[in-house]
Order: sequence, then structure tokens, then C-alpha cells
Amino acid sequence: MRKLLLALFILPALAGAAQAQLDPDDDGIGVYFDPCACNNCISMDVGAHRAFLVITHPTSPMGVHGWEAKLTATGPLFLTNVDVNMLGSGAINVGILPGEYIVGVVTPMINPFTYPAVVIGIIDFYLSSTATPAHFFIDGVFFHSLPEKVPAYLDGADLNQIKELKQSTGGRTFPVATINGDCAVATEGETWGGVKALFR
Repeated sequence: MRKLLLALFILPALAGAAQAQLDPDDDGIGVYFDPCACNNCISMDVGAHRAFLVITHPTSPMGVHGWEAKLTATGPLFLTNVDVNMLGSGAINVGILPGEYIVGVVTPMINPFTYPAVVIGIIDFYLSSTATPAHFFIDGVFFHSLPEKVPAYLDGADLNQIKELKQSTGGRTFPVATINGDCAVATEGETWGGVKALFR
């Protein structure tokens, strides 16, 4: 009986330790179904759900002092709310076009957990059907800060430095998260001449 109880305690610990961030690259951005950025592909029933907009492996040692990105979704889901005021950071979104976020914060956001990620938004959505897949996409905003239209963030250590964010699955044309469909796998980025979204 003692061995069985020990096994019951050890197995969940091992399962938790096996989770790892999907995108190993610096300055990544994606939509995930957990705050550690470990799951971007999931099966869900009809109903209200939550996802997380996450910057992974930020190269700014002082955190994220602002960010810009366009978030869109396709398929049978409706975005009901995107909360960018993480942990009372005093975030203000000045994006004016639908789905565009140009966010400044009073105090740079850092990772309150142990994994190399900064949650910059909580996405609440409603899934209306399971018959077809739903996808999230990330792009740059219309009035972008960098020469190219890409997602970006303001370095918390240097307010004059804006850094490009790379989509976790390779670019604006590839979904960064999928519900009830084939899963994208992060590999090389399209900006580096490769294709990052491969399907299992």
C-alpha cells in the first residue's frame, strides 16, 4: 500500500516536470493554453475558455516595457475579452484598429514564475463548435514601430530599444495556436529562410 501511495505522489510530479516551453528561440510570441507557453494545440468542448498571450525567452533583462501585436482568430471562436493589464501593471492599449494592441506599461513586466516567459495578455474566448478547427494568428500592427510590420516589444532596460518578436510557429501566415485541429510544430523561422510550421 505504501508503494502505491508513493507512486501516486511521484507520477504527477514527473508529468509536471516533463512540460517544456515549445519555442526555444529568443524573443518569441505566441498564444498558449497555459502560462508557461508549453501548449499551443488542444482539444476543447463548446463553451467559454481562456488562453494566454506570451512573450517567450525575452532578451531584455529588465522585462517588457511595452509591446505591439495584432491578434486574430479564425474558425468557430469569438474573442470575448483580451486583458492586457497584467498583475495591475498599469498597461494602456492605444491600438485603434480591431485586434491591434499597442500597449505601454508603467512598470516593466517580468516573469513572476520560474520559466522564461512573460504573460502579456489573458485571452477569454467562446468556442461555438467542435466540427472545424479554430486558429489564432499574430501579426504586426498597421502603425508599426520597426521598419517592417512585425510584432515588437520595448526593452525594459533601454527605452530607446524596440525588439522584434518572432511568431512561435514561423510567421504571420501560420497559426500560433490551434484548437481541435492539426498541431503546428516550432522549427526554423520564415524570416531566416525556412518554414517554421510543419504539421504532424
